Amino acid sequence: MEFKRARLFDGVDPKSGPYFDESRPRIADQAERERLLGFLAHGGTTVERAAGFAPDQLDASKGKVVPISTVTDGVWIWARAQAYYLEQYGYGPDADFYAYIKSRDYRAGEPEEGTQVAALEFLRRSRNGRS
Repeated sequence: MEFKRARLFDGVDPKSGPYFDESRPRIADQAERERLLGFLAHGGTTVERAAGFAPDQLDASKGKVVPISTVTDGVWIWARAQAYYLEQYGYGPDADFYAYIKSRDYRAGEPEEGTQVAALEFLRRSRNGRS
């Protein structure tokens, strides 16, 4: 089974670390943010979780505040950190994922157990360069 993987960041600078491209949408409208947050923070099913939190990649002074979990709705896989960077900085999802969220009327599906297992296997293969 193949999945689409939502990019959290647009790139990584070897010196300054991860970054969002200037073309990444910034969501200023509060109602739109809330709709997106509902999907990104509460939609889907967790397929991978780590203990604790990761550092904020845009402001190290905030410390470890970013959730470390990955979720799927059976089609897309995304990091819960997407919700953090939207809430804190207004960065919306990448264009393809954003279009998908809107096409689903901001409602993420709940995948069956077999799909959750397949999503976790897909993540592991992609980390090993085999996806």
